[in-house]
Amino acid sequence: MAIFNYKARDKTGKLLSGSIYALDEIVVVKNLRQLGQTIISIEQESQFRLKLDQFVQRIKRVSFKDLLFFVRQLSTLLKSGIPLIAAINSIGEQTKNRTLKITLEKIAEDIEAGISLSDSLSKYPQVFSEFFVSMVKVGESAGILDSVLERLTQLLNQEMEIRSRIKSAMSYPVILVLVAVGIITFILATVIPKFVVIFETYEAKLPLSTTILLTASLIVRKTWYILLIAILAGFFWFKRYLRSEKGKYNFSSFLFRIPLFGQLYLKVIIAQFARTLGTLVKSGVPVLEALKVTEKTITNLMIKQVVQNVRGAISRGKSLSEPFKESGVFPILVIQMISVGEQTGKLDRMLLDVANFYDQEIDYAIRDTAAVLEPILLLIMGSGVAFIALSVLTPIFNLVKVFRH
Repeated sequence: MAIFNYKARDKTGKLLSGSIYALDEIVVVKNLRQLGQTIISIEQESQFRLKLDQFVQRIKRVSFKDLLFFVRQLSTLLKSGIPLIAAINSIGEQTKNRTLKITLEKIAEDIEAGISLSDSLSKYPQVFSEFFVSMVKVGESAGILDSVLERLTQLLNQEMEIRSRIKSAMSYPVILVLVAVGIITFILATVIPKFVVIFETYEAKLPLSTTILLTASLIVRKTWYILLIAILAGFFWFKRYLRSEKGKYNFSSFLFRIPLFGQLYLKVIIAQFARTLGTLVKSGVPVLEALKVTEKTITNLMIKQVVQNVRGAISRGKSLSEPFKESGVFPILVIQMISVGEQTGKLDRMLLDVANFYDQEIDYAIRDTAAVLEPILLLIMGSGVAFIALSVLTPIFNLVKVFRH
């Protein structure tokens, strides 16, 4: 398979250009003639350029912000009455992300060739999730693509706000930890060795804390590369462990048990799940299909298995709330609201209410976590500084006493 760039004229004489991914030039000619186009030229894309584009797409991903920009712009342009191809080309010209630009160019070419937007989007799972594609497909089939895109914009905007709040709240503690590690490493590598000379010269009797500090300094100075290798080896082992099903499940379960962060993480997962499922159901996607799509948006394997069990239970005739209750993971409030939604026929509304409720809970949890975490980190840093100071000063005071006598 290769990419062929072509120039042709349509039935009205309008000059067209684009690219087609095909087996050979004969297939390209056949496809263009079926569309009633008169071919002017066909050139095969150079393998170097193709590999360069693929390399760029691998190293530069489309960020959440770029995706939100695309959806917001597309929704606005379609509501203004601009044709789909023209809207996509316009967004492609504006975006600064090369991967998204290349992807939009190819999507525009697919649409020109008669492929639907959702089918074209599905070719790029690294950019557009299955949830995204499913929403677009619903909008196309119901003839309300602009409205669905507007709903997607709201959804992605809420997700980005949550991520932004979490990053903002956690940035200070992370910076605090990094600064503390940097200062302690600097002290161990440069300051402590100067005191070692003094202690060795006068054969000072060293307390246990000073011995521990000097040993740590020696490790940092003399065997830092072994420490670095051990850290890298541990990192790669842990990464490999997470690739296994057992590792994924155990780590997913562990995340919920982390002090302070466990409950915050659970609330984020519930809000994401409820918002995704509620949006799909509200858009007209059947519950089973909506659960299948939602399952693929969940990164936590433990919750993913719960959703799988829910799907199986519903296919056997059970209600939606029963398997959620049996899982023992979801809070009773969520289960009750899902049950009420089923009974009243307003499942989508109840799920979105759950998402909105947990958005507020996430705000409270972030504030509480930050309020508790910051003094704990300051206490730990203070204790570390006090330990270093006492470990250095205690033998010095002992030497002063000896000199006085």
